[in-house]
Amino acid sequence: MYIGEVDFRYNWVSLTLGALESGFKSIREKADAESWFDGIWQIEHAESILGIAFVVAQAYILGTVEDVNKIRESNGKSRIDKIDYYSDAPNLLPSKVSPILFINSIANYYKHHDEWDKWPTNPTGRTLSYIGIVESTEFPCYVAATKLWDENKIENLENLLTIISAWREYILSKYK
Repeated sequence: MYIGEVDFRYNWVSLTLGALESGFKSIREKADAESWFDGIWQIEHAESILGIAFVVAQAYILGTVEDVNKIRESNGKSRIDKIDYYSDAPNLLPSKVSPILFINSIANYYKHHDEWDKWPTNPTGRTLSYIGIVESTEFPCYVAATKLWDENKIENLENLLTIISAWREYILSKYK
């Protein structure tokens, strides 16, 4: 067994997402204490928590790609491009886009949107647009989360971990 087959990233991602969930608790407490802190303010604050969660997931996803490619190389096989892995998933979104490609795109959005003069026509912008997140979308990270798991459980970032870790198992079994 190659060391990359062991999911050593799972624990740190789980801990990080758990820490981010405490931000949702903070939002609830502020909403209870301040009458002006309504749903829009709450989503505004949740947007950053979700954006950071997607970036954490993106790091996990890229690490998985590197693990699988190193395993392939150790078996005499060629590397596969990360987008090919990202596009492959056992379950696609209703838009027929892989959840992993979508997570990668929303993480890129969160990291880079402040640099954009206009909505990009690159793969990130095209993927998000295809799913329905466009330049005029208010709270894109929140909307992305609602497309990936139940909005009533938006605060449970374990949902995100389940998506990416299940994909890791799928990719490892299919490509190594």
